[in-house]
Amino acid sequence: MFQLFELILASQIGAFIFAGLQDALYAAIVVSDCDECGFNDLGKLLFGGVIAAILVGVVISVLLRRMKEKQPHSSGFVSISHSSEDDV
Repeated sequence: MFQLFELILASQIGAFIFAGLQDALYAAIVVSDCDECGFNDLGKLLFGGVIAAILVGVVISVLLRRMKEKQPHSSGFVSISHSSEDDV
């Protein structure tokens, strides 16, 4: 798997994609640069992100469970009977 990743990065398309990701990362750093932001503010943001991720996961799980309950239930019985047409 690592060799495949290395080959992709060594190709021209991979280098272009990596350069684009690097530029986007630099832009995010410049945009988020804040002189009055302290370590506590970043901790609050991280904690808020974790709480938001947990809430999104719970909501998606509840929605999927409700969708599964609304589907018609199929019978748990499976018939493995032999057809008479196969005897010919």
